[in-house]
Amino acid sequence: MDQLVKLGIFDALVDAPKAAPAIAEHLRLDPALCYRLLRALGSLDLLQEDSHRRFALTAAGDLLRQDHAQTLRGVTLLEEGPEHYALWKHLPAMIRDGKQNAFIREFGRMAFEHAAHDPGYAGVFNDVMSSYSSSQTVWALEALDAHDFSSIKHLCDIGGGHGHMLCRSAPGS
Repeated sequence: MDQLVKLGIFDALVDAPKAAPAIAEHLRLDPALCYRLLRALGSLDLLQEDSHRRFALTAAGDLLRQDHAQTLRGVTLLEEGPEHYALWKHLPAMIRDGKQNAFIREFGRMAFEHAAHDPGYAGVFNDVMSSYSSSQTVWALEALDAHDFSSIKHLCDIGGGHGHMLCRSAPGS
């Protein structure tokens, strides 16, 4: 799925439903293979095809847009990226040894240290952390919406990378 996200299919459909030839032209893809890919994404309920053979994003597909407020694009790129795929080969040994250390086995260091040495991985990792923080901020603010915080003089947002909680004043803002 990470390769499909990289193609830009979900971002190309942000404005309105589009036919496969228009999407193929916009993204410089082969029209016939693009149509087959769009139909396959439809079978996964990420896109929906109408009677005029135009494709639109479903709610699930919408979450794979780069500019969606609660995007899962980065999660897709990280979890299906080459680094995380490489970790799976260590699963049997980790289960036998009782050590959850696939990153060390594969890269000789933990994930945060690996991110410090690999700018490409660090960028995707940061996008993922921001994506999680953004979604969790919405949930927390919705849950706390009725609470009166006027008596609080100091508030500290620990974690989250970019201070999502403090930067958001209300759900949907």
